Amino acid sequence: MARNARDVNIAFQGAEAAVSEAEDYLEAVSNLAIFPDEDAVVLCSAGLCTSTDGTPRWSQNFGYVDWANGTTHLTATTTAAQLGAADAPKFLIEYVAKVTIEQDTLNIGNVGSSGSSGRAYVFRITARGTGGTAESAAMIQTLYGRQF
Repeated sequence: MARNARDVNIAFQGAEAAVSEAEDYLEAVSNLAIFPDEDAVVLCSAGLCTSTDGTPRWSQNFGYVDWANGTTHLTATTTAAQLGAADAPKFLIEYVAKVTIEQDTLNIGNVGSSGSSGRAYVFRITARGTGGTAESAAMIQTLYGRQF
């Protein structure tokens, strides 16, 4: 029982590290050009997906991501050895929607406004970490909003 609790904790820490790295990745992005076009045949490429049609690309049931295949996701820089995990944490970023409103209620007081008032792009981050064995895994999913 103690080993199982340790594995779950390691897996969760790995998934958290991957979410943090994915958020940093999105902050470094300057536009949506790196994401596949909504009309593209392939809606996922190297861990970046477009999901504006509502299809959850992160789900293996839809065949877009294979956590064992390194070409369908991004691997975090946090190593398995640093965590004591069986595998390095991984993540997938999906562009979900552009949210536009008349007033900039997303930024109370318009602090740090860059002229993109009322427009935010929403991304779904799915992160997966493993425990001390490959059989134990934890997944975290979060939404992240960003203005360009």
